[in-house]
Order: sequence, then structure tokens, then C-alpha cells
Amino acid sequence: MTRTRPQEPKTVTITYDLFDLSTAQHKAGLAGLLLQIDSMINRNPNGLTPQVVEKTSTTATIEFMSETVQSLMDSMYDAKAVEIRGKQKWANAKETKPSEEMEEEIEEKGKNGEVTKKKVKTKYFFHEQVQPTGHFLKQYLPVMDPQKDWHKLWRDMLWAVPRGNPQSREGFEQRAKGEPCREGAAAWSDLLKADAQRRRNSFQTSAVAGSLWLGAQAINAEGVAFEGRVEQTLLLHFWPLVAQVFVPAVLKVERKDGKIEVKSEFVGYVLAIPEVSDLTQFLLDYKDMLGLLKPAIRGFRPADSVIDLPAEGALSFLAHLGTQKAATSGIRHSVGSVEYLHQVKIGNNIKTQAAGRVAIRPDLIEDYELIVAQYANPLFRRSLMLALLDGKPWFQPFGKLFAEWDVSFFIPTEAPPKLSWFWIDAKAKLQEVINNMPTDPSPGAMKPDADDQLMMLIHRITRTYLTERAKKKSGIDPEKFKDGDKIAWDKLPKDFYDARRSAGESLFLEFRSRRDQAFIQHFSQTFFATKQYVSEDHYTEIGRALLNRTEDVKTLTLMALSANS
Repeated sequence: MTRTRPQEPKTVTITYDLFDLSTAQHKAGLAGLLLQIDSMINRNPNGLTPQVVEKTSTTATIEFMSETVQSLMDSMYDAKAVEIRGKQKWANAKETKPSEEMEEEIEEKGKNGEVTKKKVKTKYFFHEQVQPTGHFLKQYLPVMDPQKDWHKLWRDMLWAVPRGNPQSREGFEQRAKGEPCREGAAAWSDLLKADAQRRRNSFQTSAVAGSLWLGAQAINAEGVAFEGRVEQTLLLHFWPLVAQVFVPAVLKVERKDGKIEVKSEFVGYVLAIPEVSDLTQFLLDYKDMLGLLKPAIRGFRPADSVIDLPAEGALSFLAHLGTQKAATSGIRHSVGSVEYLHQVKIGNNIKTQAAGRVAIRPDLIEDYELIVAQYANPLFRRSLMLALLDGKPWFQPFGKLFAEWDVSFFIPTEAPPKLSWFWIDAKAKLQEVINNMPTDPSPGAMKPDADDQLMMLIHRITRTYLTERAKKKSGIDPEKFKDGDKIAWDKLPKDFYDARRSAGESLFLEFRSRRDQAFIQHFSQTFFATKQYVSEDHYTEIGRALLNRTEDVKTLTLMALSANS
């Protein structure tokens, strides 16, 4: 008797549940799949698309067919071949035409600042490059310079991180030639296997490549496969649609001719991947977010994409998405957290430099937005964000910063590094904390925070000491420059401020080099060698802090020296 082979089903229906998906990439992939389907319907209502049978806040039931899966993957991997002009010849790249020299007019700045123009000949090479189309993102992102916009940033990330290996770009290359991409047939085959196993109350797994699942490796060096359920692996094609891309600006410090020079370089990409908790709300929020991204440029990247540390990518994503409003008002928010990965291509390998997760908590995004809005120095902002993320007092991360960086970054010098002044932000932060301290002395009223009280005392005695040192060294008495009852600090001669700066720099170096008992002794002998206008209780408070919180006192002292020098 001949056994007939079961007929291949024409449709496969899969129900995805956020609670069944194991990673943020899978959950983001489900959201990306729904957005991709929606984008295909908007662009061609009569085209072939998978049918969303039912959608709730946490589930989506989707009906697939062979033709609709192929159409879906063709749209996702759609690409075009474009001609790129550059000054360098690319290795293993197709040249569209021979190189040629072009005469261009450039501007040069002389020693005295004068600008002159001259004509130079530059040799250019012409190469063909396949570029992902990204129909969905193109539909919602703001219109900008196409050489510097958010879409180009997304394309560059795709080619540098998940598709950093040219072999992983085959699907895009097929689409650029007008051919169906291989992912369509492979995805339909996997869905058929998943459906067959489901009928047996089981599931089908397969190896997952790193081009789909960041951090995965289809088969590692020990021969162990990195596997996932095939119907869930389909989702991993779509997470790049909902991952916001950032570029960390890393400060490079160099010494030339005895002077410090600082350069800001973009190093790799940070991917902020949302852990979606409400599909319905997220699909609405995310489209709005894309349209509201700012078109301002910094260098050759969107200004809002430039961040000071990798974790800021997650904070910025949450701020852009506006989830904090929902979190504080009690409304169900669309994401529970955001994962971030800092990926850098080194040679032929993609290295993860940093990874983590930022969960929503009250006031987190509000505090982050205040940091970005109020402070200009990247070192200052970075330390404040580290304190915010770690739930530490705002000043504690500065201790490591003060120990590692040159004093010229913190105390005003004749030849400042090419950064906004640190001391301006330090002064503003100290004044902000002092202004926000409760002042009501009545019983039962809110008392000042112990950290804030200690900071205010150290700020006061540091300012008093530096003023007295500058007065003696310059011979200028600030009391003689009064405007009514107050000293007109802006009318004091430059010599007074030079003397105060010199004293602040000297003290900064002295205190920074001392630890434990040596710091305590030098602090006491220095600041209390001059008259200080503090109460006996405050003396006692500072003494206890010196003994029990030496490092905190040291950090606050260095901060006060920066703010008052």
C-alpha cells in the first residue's frame, strides 16, 4: 500500500504573545513586523501582505501564506544600488566608472584668522553600493539632508553591526537586482515546520545567526548551536525597524607642544531596543516619535543621536517616546524598559563595548531631560547621568572623573580645552541644590537633605578661603568694590580673579593627591587656618563627615574648588 504524502497547507496562522517572547529583540521584532505589514498596506492596499487576524495589547494573531511571506520579506529587504563618490578606493567593491580628478575651491584659514580661497585638484573614485530602502522608516522620519539624516544613520548602523559581514547582505543584494530575496522561501519553510510540530504539541528550533539576534552565534567555537523557535526567529528580521540608533561621542585627549587638545570622535553605534509591553499603544507612540525627531545636525549626524555614554541611548529613547508621562499619570505605558548595546566594528568582527537595561521609574526621564537641557559640558553631563542611573548621590561619580582627568578640565586656565567650561556647570549645579534646599526652621517642617547640607557647608568654606587667599596675593580687597550692601564681583580687577584661580588650581592638585588621613589633615589645616563663618554645629557636622565619609568630602571639595576658582 502506497502512503500518500500530506499536502502542504496553504496558510499558517501564528499567535504571538509578548509574555512568550524571551528577549527585548523578539518583542521589538513583533512590533516591527506589525509596523512593516501596516506600511505595506498603506503603500499598496491591494498588495500581498500577511493578514493580522487579531491584535490585542499583548498578542497578535497573523495568517501567513507562501506568497505573502515572500512579499513581506521582499519589502523588508528591499534595496537599491547607488553610486557613491569618495576620495578612497574601496576594497572588493564594484567600480561604476574610472576615477577622475576634479578641480575644487576650498577655504583655508591663516594664522591671523584670515580666510583665503584656492583651487585644488582632488582624485575621486566611484563605487556601487547597495543601500537598504527601509520603506517604513522613510515614511515617518523627518525630511533632512539625505547625507546626514536619521535614515542614513539607520542604514550605516545596519551595514556596520548586524550586517557587518558582507555575506549577510545577500538578501538586500538580491532585491537591489530586482530578484526575490532568499529570506522569503526560508521563512515560509520554517513556518511550515513550526505548524507541523505544533500539531504534534511540540515546537521546531533552528540555529540563529548573529545578523538576526545580536550577541548570538549560529555555531560557536565549541560547536554548540545557538537555537531559537523558528516562528519566533521570523520576528528577529524586524527589530531594526523599532531600534533607535545613537552614536557615542568619545573624547580623545592629546598633548601637543605642551598643550592639551580634545577631539570628539563618534565610536560605533548604540542600539536602543524597547521591551514592548503594550503593542497597541507602542505602535501609535512609535510612529509619533519618529515624526517628532529633530532635524538638527551635529557634524554629519542628527544632533539628537549624539550621546555622552551608551546608557543615554536608552534614556533618550524613553524621553522621545514620552513614556514617562504615562508612567507618572498611572496610564499603562507602552514599554517596560529599554535595552542598549554599544557595538563597534573592529576589523571583521563586531565587538560589544557595553550593554545594559534601563527600566522606567518615577522622575527618571524628567531628571534626564533636565540634565541635557541645563548642562553643556559632556564630562559633567556624563557623571550626572551615571549617578541618575545608579541611584547614587549626584556628586559621587565625579570622584573618579577628578582623579583621572587633567586639572585644566576643571579649573579655568589660559589655554582651555575645546569644551564648554566644566566650572560653569559645577557652579550652576551647586547653586541649584542650594536654592532647592528647604529653609523653613519651624518644628515639623522638612529638613535639608544631609548630602545637600554637607555640600553647602563645603561650598561656603571653600569660597571663603579662596577669597581670602586671592585678597592677600593680589592686594585687592573685595570690600572696597561694594555696590550698596553687596560686593560688585564683576567690577573687581582681573588680578584678583587670576590669584583666586591660581589658588584653586594649587589646592585642587593638593587635595586630589591625598587620601584618607592625609586628606583629612590637609583639609583641616588648610581651610580652618583662616576665619570661617560657620556655627559650632556645622563644624561638628564637617568633622563627622571627614571621619566617616572622607571620599564624599574630597569629591565635594574638588567640585567646590572648580565652581569657585
